[in-house]
Amino acid sequence: MISNNAQPPTKSMLKYLASYAEPETHIAKKSVHSTEDKGRWQYCLIIPAYKESKAFYQRLTSSLLKQHAVLLVLVINQPDSLTSPHPDNSLLWQQLIDNTVEQNASDNVLLRSIPHTNSSLLLINRFNAGLRIPEKQGVGLARKMGADIALSLIDSGYVTHPWIYTTDADTHLPNNYFTALNSDTDIHRNALSAAATYSFKHLCDATSVGRATQLYEQRLRQYVDGLHSAGSPYAFQTIGSTIAISATHYAQVRGFPKRSGGEDFYLLNKLAKTGRINEVQEAVITIEARQSDRVPFGTGPAINKLLLEKNINQANIFYHPQIFVELKRWLEKTHLTQSSPLGELSLSTNTLKALSTLGAARAIGAARKVSTSASSYNKHIHTWFDAFKTLRFVHCLQEQAYPSVNTTDLTAALTGSVKTTV
Repeated sequence: MISNNAQPPTKSMLKYLASYAEPETHIAKKSVHSTEDKGRWQYCLIIPAYKESKAFYQRLTSSLLKQHAVLLVLVINQPDSLTSPHPDNSLLWQQLIDNTVEQNASDNVLLRSIPHTNSSLLLINRFNAGLRIPEKQGVGLARKMGADIALSLIDSGYVTHPWIYTTDADTHLPNNYFTALNSDTDIHRNALSAAATYSFKHLCDATSVGRATQLYEQRLRQYVDGLHSAGSPYAFQTIGSTIAISATHYAQVRGFPKRSGGEDFYLLNKLAKTGRINEVQEAVITIEARQSDRVPFGTGPAINKLLLEKNINQANIFYHPQIFVELKRWLEKTHLTQSSPLGELSLSTNTLKALSTLGAARAIGAARKVSTSASSYNKHIHTWFDAFKTLRFVHCLQEQAYPSVNTTDLTAALTGSVKTTV
């Protein structure tokens, strides 16, 4: 029986599934339809896996997959630039086959039951010859594939909880991972909630990798804290392993971008324009500190770069605090641009240069033409000056006037030892 939380079909979901879903979506639905009753699973969890061991699967089968009826969609993938299956992928595939029971198989999609649980495993092969993912589409396509399948099964009633959960193999999910969101009615039943990001922490030890990861995590938090202090509506973490997405909103923004990195950032940027991005504070995801070359940018490459520093404590990786002061001034004055020229708003030369680089004058002119009220104008401006434009604004100020600082200089700036303009 379908629970009261089941997602009623919407036009956006039906249109997305008909026009934009990946081919595996239809294969998976066919496999599920022939073997399972509707309402079989409470939740759908997506994990893209490339060069991973089975450790994450063992963690899940001893915890969340035992506690709930979960469909785990595992997309084992690798880029088409590799000429043969990576041995880690082949080993993981075989180990999962050996530890599950076949229910159905069609093309490159296998549905298997997980012994001693009410959960199931949907295995997707995107690592063998002819199945590999285009290198430029990478993890974005892998996540999209899994999320599209989740959307389809939510739409058809096989998964009852109307949220799509996505994480990675290097995470340790807490026991209240699902229930924390499910119990927060302000998030999961509110039509205005587009997505949720979980609190997180990296599992850091005293090794160089642990220290580098700890510093990088501090930088991630500094950026979002800076956006909060500036009053940005895009002040949220964008880490793919910590995201849950409303099925309805996922369809509205046409799913994960097919990118080899940054797919989480660009998805949340789109979702933030359709509803709220909430933070789940009651459940904390722990992420392993490790070196990785799975994506071209993000945590893995940042850690590898930090490890090349002679003195990691002197690495200039933090944003200069003055950048967020400049950002706050601009955001506080954006509404005035409906009737006043940028040059009359008492903004700094650096801010005006950055806005010019971003094409602010053109965006302001366009917003003036289509806006019928102050509220509609503000919406247009904040839609234009989104998370991506905000990041570019920050980078412009970095290049022009406020280069990155190290831990010591950041502390001095925040305590007033280094003068900043207020």
